[in-house]
Order: sequence, then C-alpha cells, then structure tokens
Amino acid sequence: TVSPDGRWIVSGSYDYTLRVWDAAIGVQQSVLESDIYEVSTNVQQQSVVKGHTGWVAAVAVSPDGQWIVSGSGDMTVRVWDAATGVQLSVLEGHTGAVRGVTVSPDGRWIVSWSADGTVRVWDAVTGVQQSVLEGHTEYVSAVVVSPDGRWIVSGSYDETVRVWDAATGVQQPVLKGHTRGVTTVSVSADNQIIESVDWDNVTIRWSMSTWTKVDDGTTIEKTAISTSSSLSLPGSQWV
Repeated sequence: TVSPDGRWIVSGSYDYTLRVWDAAIGVQQSVLESDIYEVSTNVQQQSVVKGHTGWVAAVAVSPDGQWIVSGSGDMTVRVWDAATGVQLSVLEGHTGAVRGVTVSPDGRWIVSWSADGTVRVWDAVTGVQQSVLEGHTEYVSAVVVSPDGRWIVSGSYDETVRVWDAATGVQQPVLKGHTRGVTTVSVSADNQIIESVDWDNVTIRWSMSTWTKVDDGTTIEKTAISTSSSLSLPGSQWV
C-alpha cells in the first residue's frame, strides 16, 4: 500500500515482516516484522520491523499517514508508528488468520476481517475491540468502509454481501444474488451504490437506500483492486 501523501510504500510478506520504503529513492526506511517486496530490481530496503509470528496478509495506512496497520496469519492485528517503526499495539480477538485490514476515513477506528468469518472493529487509539460483526457463514474475502464512514460493507465466500452500521454494529438486510463467492466490494463516492464482484466476474450493483439490486448481474472485466479489496472502475468514483 502507499501512504496518503505518496512519499512511501508499505508491504507485507510471508517472512513475517512489514517493510517501509521511500517511494522516491527506493531506500528502505523501516522493517515492521512483516516484509516489504521490492518495487523494482534497483530498490534498496530502508528498514524492517518485527512482531508478527505468522505471514503478513494485509497492510493499511491511517488517513493522516501517522501509523500503519497490519493483519497476519498469527490471528493478530498490529499498529505501528509510521515514522519510527515502533509497535504501538496488538489487537487480539480473531480466531482465524486475519485476511484484511482497513481504517475508517476519519482515522478513528480500524476494521479487520478474518478466516474466522467475522469482521471486527477496533478503537484506533486505545486498541479496544468495539464490535464483532457476525453473520457470514464462510470466509470473509473483502471489506470496505463507505466514504462517509457510516457503513461497513463485507463480502464473503458464502455468496452474500452484508452491510453493517459502523456506529452500532447493526446489520442491514443481507444482499443476496451472487451464485459464487464474493471477491471484491466497493462503495460509490456519493455513498449511494455498493458494487460487488464474484468468482465468475459477475458484478451486481445495490442501492444503499433500498438495499436492493440496481441492475441485474452482468459480466465485466475487473480493473484495479485496492488494498481494501475494493474495485476501481474507469470513469467513476469508487472506494
């Protein structure tokens, strides 16, 4: 993933480490016990930070660029100071490998999702678990927070999309329509439409006011996928 100001790159690896690199000169700044892949053959590693005891599956950066969040096969979420590489907190609660992490638009909370079928919300400052979002019956594959921070949207191999009130954890009507596992989810910039894509590359768009399909499933070619497992479409605004 890339910092909000575009100055540095963070990567995670099967060697249990995270690495932070200067995006301009390719020098490694720090190692956060989860490896960073080289962006090109002439990139020099800047720094490494250790802490995870399993492979690092996901990384995210806070909106202000002050801290880095990582999720791992060791079932933990860890928070690191982006400038110093110091580990700030360890968030424990998942009972399966953590497969993804993201941060709310205002930077106040962290969302993680796991092979245990849950989505968890944590206070970014205290590290206290705020809620456990349960309902999926299979592996949670993708999660995104709406741009206004009001909703958490999750997709799963159970072929459903679920929407949760970020403040209360209350689940909205389950969005059913896919016949294969959901792989990516995204929310339009105006907070009106959810888009989900499944293993067959079928895309369904859902209204966030009625929780119903906007159109029938159609097959389209996937484009860029962000670290929050959201789909970016040409000529439109999605997160």
